[in-house]
Amino acid sequence: MCGIVGIFDTSGNGRADPALVRAMTGAIVHRGPDGSGFYQWPDSMPRVALGMRRLSIIDLDTGDQPIFNEDRTIALVFNGEIYNYVELRAELQARGHTFRTQADTEVIVHLYEERGLDLFGTLRGMYAFALWDAGAERLVLAVDPVGIKPLYLAEQGGRLLFASEVKALLQDPVLPRRLNLATLDTYLSFGYMIGTETLYEGVRRLPPGHALVVEDGAQRLIRHWTPRFPPGEARPHDIGAIISETRARLADSVRLHLRSDVPLGLFLSGGIDSAALLALMSRMEPGRVKTFSVGYDVGRGAANPDDETLHARRIAAHFEAEHHERIITPADWWDFLLAYAYHHDEPNANPSIISLQALAEVTAQHVKVVLNGTGGDELFGGYRAHRVFPRIIRGAARLDRVLPRPLRAALIGRPWQRLEPLYPALRRVRYLGALPAYLPEWRALFLPTPDGLRRVASFEGLTFSDTLRARLYSPALRAAWDAAQHKERAYVEILRRAWADDPADTAQALMLLTWLPGNGLLAVDKVTMAHSLEARVPYFDPPLLAFALSIPPAIRLRENKFVLREALCGDLPDFARQRPKQPFGTPILRWFDTALAERVQAVLLDERSLGRGLFDRAALEDLLRGHFSGRIERVEVVFRLLLLELWQQATIDAPPHIPQPDANRIEVRV
Repeated sequence: MCGIVGIFDTSGNGRADPALVRAMTGAIVHRGPDGSGFYQWPDSMPRVALGMRRLSIIDLDTGDQPIFNEDRTIALVFNGEIYNYVELRAELQARGHTFRTQADTEVIVHLYEERGLDLFGTLRGMYAFALWDAGAERLVLAVDPVGIKPLYLAEQGGRLLFASEVKALLQDPVLPRRLNLATLDTYLSFGYMIGTETLYEGVRRLPPGHALVVEDGAQRLIRHWTPRFPPGEARPHDIGAIISETRARLADSVRLHLRSDVPLGLFLSGGIDSAALLALMSRMEPGRVKTFSVGYDVGRGAANPDDETLHARRIAAHFEAEHHERIITPADWWDFLLAYAYHHDEPNANPSIISLQALAEVTAQHVKVVLNGTGGDELFGGYRAHRVFPRIIRGAARLDRVLPRPLRAALIGRPWQRLEPLYPALRRVRYLGALPAYLPEWRALFLPTPDGLRRVASFEGLTFSDTLRARLYSPALRAAWDAAQHKERAYVEILRRAWADDPADTAQALMLLTWLPGNGLLAVDKVTMAHSLEARVPYFDPPLLAFALSIPPAIRLRENKFVLREALCGDLPDFARQRPKQPFGTPILRWFDTALAERVQAVLLDERSLGRGLFDRAALEDLLRGHFSGRIERVEVVFRLLLLELWQQATIDAPPHIPQPDANRIEVRV
């Protein structure tokens, strides 16, 4: 596990500055405090310069990077883990390849020698890597299928820069340190970014399941993975066999994910996803498994429905785990929020992840690797969207047969324009129950399918809305949104890739291609690596992922995570296996109205914030007054605005990072 950086001068003028690469690695020391390595080609006026920071997990003694092939014509810097490296190594040695390390990284170099750009299908792991083939003068940048490990890209004047975190790219003084106004509406609408563009001007992410190949003065993007759903006749249909195979593949994934030369543990919530991992780890891991949970100090006598520590304790006790907890106060949470704004690189309005950053801090004091249950919902139908999206797709198709879309849009348009402004107040009216949450889904039936799905996915109306944008956005932001239509274009492209014959499969693919790379997995990477902690996600092992996608929707969606619950029937106690799904909660939305209210308003009403020109000042002040007075409910909007401002202060406004001298640096030059 590492952080990687590099520069490729595509013009051939030898401008891959090794000193800049060293500064880039200095900005991400937290990703790899155990050492560093560098490579440049050729030695004078280099066209390619690579750098890395190493967090030593496998092969502590000889696994330093860059890694080379036998004649040193191929160099690799790598972030992640290849869990089936033992098996791949044996196959490659049988074919005559010579290994100089015991590290998992080295199998990639020799697989590339054997298979070229067809190597990806054999890898079981998480990765972002940069491979330089000096013989072909080819650079290959790649990210794992679902985006567990990120890689950011920037191009300036014929140079391609790449890094595990944006803060490394910003060491280049040529790269503008500016907000990308064209994509800001996407963040405000979703609370995170979808697609490949970021909120930094000139910075994009390499999409999951893709490799970027740069050679002969040109770039080409290769897709090495996409969600694939077998036709009906090719799918398994025997429920017993499906349950048995799911359990076998999950167990095999956990077995591989336990490969480590350093201590490891588990993030344990009160839900089935992490409980399933604990059950399997307890069978395989010698001694007691170390488990870690987060809870909240909400004050004496206060109820806290978000706190899962009691459930986690009960599960840990059942498996005799060595259990650790981190209980955080509102003041703690605020401190972690400030750190999160810096470490996450991009604003991501997921309050539970800030709590996870607190958990990562205490976990890193005990272990260097931690497994977590991200993926159980995405693979086995745990989200409401898995059921709502198919209803929208099917319902819109039925309406298409009886009522033309232009007429439907006209029918819904005027009533919705009158209803939408009332939403913030309606959400405070208790006797309406969940009705406000269902109305946007009904509206989606009357819109073009991509538009309807996108609005439901971003909780349009419940969070941001066209009415709010019209009032809140400054003329400059409104013009940038109108011109770019970023979220609209990005979602159409994602939906095109996700579309499947069965709407339930489309829904599952959409979650894999939006929420995971833009929020769930990206956030886990950033908050754990901020504390030099490697997070592993066994649910995304390729054989398990492929099998989960093959399960017929009628079986997968029979009940919430039906297949997973049945697969763990013999491993989990009933109190853990049958517990209803709970979100990974946090009381922050209540703290905003109480313990943290003054701090939130102080940030958003500060002259530095108001002076950025992103929002209409009077509208922003009215929104905050309305929320904190209890007249309207805008907590999600307030949180997105707060995180946006803190992120700008931590990254856009901040001076460049000055790297400290590194006594542990391991230099490799060729």
